Amino acid sequence: MSHSHHDLSFDSLLARLTATPGGWRADYHGATLSSVFQPVLSITHKRVVGYEALLRVVDANGTSISPTALFDRARSTAEALLLDRLARCLHTANFVAQGIGDGWLFLNVTPRVLDSGLVHQDFIDSLCSHFGLPPKRIVLEVLEQPTHDEARLARVIDMFQHREFLIAIDDFGTGFSNFDRVWRARPDIVKLDRSLVERATRSGDDHRIIYHLVSMLHQAGSMVLAEGVESEDALQALMEADIDFVQGFRFGQPHASIAHASLSAPAMLDAAWSRFIERRRTQPNPVQPGFDAIERLVLAGAAAFAATGNLQEAAQRVLVVPAARRVFVTDEIGEQFLPSIGAQPPERNPVATRLAPLFPETHSNWSRRPYFQRALIAPGRVALMGPHFSLTDGRDCYTAAVATRTRERLVVFCVDFVLDSAGTVMR
Repeated sequence: MSHSHHDLSFDSLLARLTATPGGWRADYHGATLSSVFQPVLSITHKRVVGYEALLRVVDANGTSISPTALFDRARSTAEALLLDRLARCLHTANFVAQGIGDGWLFLNVTPRVLDSGLVHQDFIDSLCSHFGLPPKRIVLEVLEQPTHDEARLARVIDMFQHREFLIAIDDFGTGFSNFDRVWRARPDIVKLDRSLVERATRSGDDHRIIYHLVSMLHQAGSMVLAEGVESEDALQALMEADIDFVQGFRFGQPHASIAHASLSAPAMLDAAWSRFIERRRTQPNPVQPGFDAIERLVLAGAAAFAATGNLQEAAQRVLVVPAARRVFVTDEIGEQFLPSIGAQPPERNPVATRLAPLFPETHSNWSRRPYFQRALIAPGRVALMGPHFSLTDGRDCYTAAVATRTRERLVVFCVDFVLDSAGTVMR
């Protein structure tokens, strides 16, 4: 079904809206569209900071239809654009009508619409102007769907960002061009798909992968939001992974009333913080030394090496702790000039057998590692950095390093410590 330009005009969209006691409704080919809202919470700030607008659809017979099914019926680009604009207009009307004084409004938009080139600036400007909602209050949430031209999509997203709108990439982790879209678009927020949230509660390995994924997205300049949070275990695991924002049924069902949808969220987040702090306080950690112990061990080992130049002897002062796995030393440009001393010989380490091409490590250069750089900046002080991937053990490790002077030169004395089987971070 084709539509004229008039059908896509802002005034035409407003004409489709009807005020009811339960909020604004919109008519779309006999179907009735309405809005519900789900709160977005900031873990750190312990409060609701935004609201995602979700579409609810009832056909002429009173049967509920999923929004996805409705959009799938839009065969032409013009039809998809009409539905997309109508939904955003409806959501904004319902959001503003409830007098929400602060917080973001998350509005979904499909790449198909952005990719079409039909996203006119005047529509979104008219939307903000008519409803009196500043662009900085709106997060345009790009659904994770394929597009014909990622570069074009990135340019459109960049246009919106320069007009103060925030951009979120939705359903990260489900496929298509996830990483490519993040690198190109540089979104303000990346939303992790619920499948990744479920993984966060599984094994320690999955938990560490989520931690690294969040860290990587932070380094790419994005805040990270986990959607589909339904259990306390998932929430606690995401808090450990340093997630920024969460949303999901754990905090209540989406509701037409924003106040109702958000009613219990802050108290639940306060309770989650109490459990998180208590768990951190009581968590058993029998084999992991604290930083003070690590500092003493590393300084003792470094002093022994500085005095004798014997790495084997110096390593024995450190390897008395089970968490310590490898001792090595570099010169002032990061070159390893002696073989590492491990807690066990390489031939008894199955990981070392698999990583055989990486041994021996002599002449390796470790100057790119943060622990080396930090140690050189402050000689005599122990720098503990991590977690990072160990090219010796094939798993995450922390490395403590201290720059010290031998009779001949300045060296950096380094010790790798591994995580325990539960993925506990050393304190």
